Amino acid sequence: MKHKTWSRKKINDQYTGMLKADGTPMCRQQVHMARKKARGVCLTCGEPAVGVYCLKHTIAARERMRRKLKYRRRLRQSPSYILEQTARSKNRIPARVRAEQVRRLRSRGQGKAEKA
Repeated sequence: MKHKTWSRKKINDQYTGMLKADGTPMCRQQVHMARKKARGVCLTCGEPAVGVYCLKHTIAARERMRRKLKYRRRLRQSPSYILEQTARSKNRIPARVRAEQVRRLRSRGQGKAEKA
């Protein structure tokens, strides 16, 4: 019988052979999550993390827990809400730029109507 060779090299780092608090070995998924957390990437998608998850998955986890715990009120001063608000304000188009875009679109539309 042939000796099997692996296509990739085994990772040998601080997480290899890690044990849980009760002395049993950690499963491969837990080791993989620990490596991602140490690198500072989202545990779900691999994007840069804000804490443990990226902003998208932080919001999803917050809403999932609100449904599970049946919370009706929102804690607007919590970090996930503040980060969501700053991300939205960065992506928002300033009012004067938006007005200029609307003006351009309207002028294009009127030019086509006159030609027809």
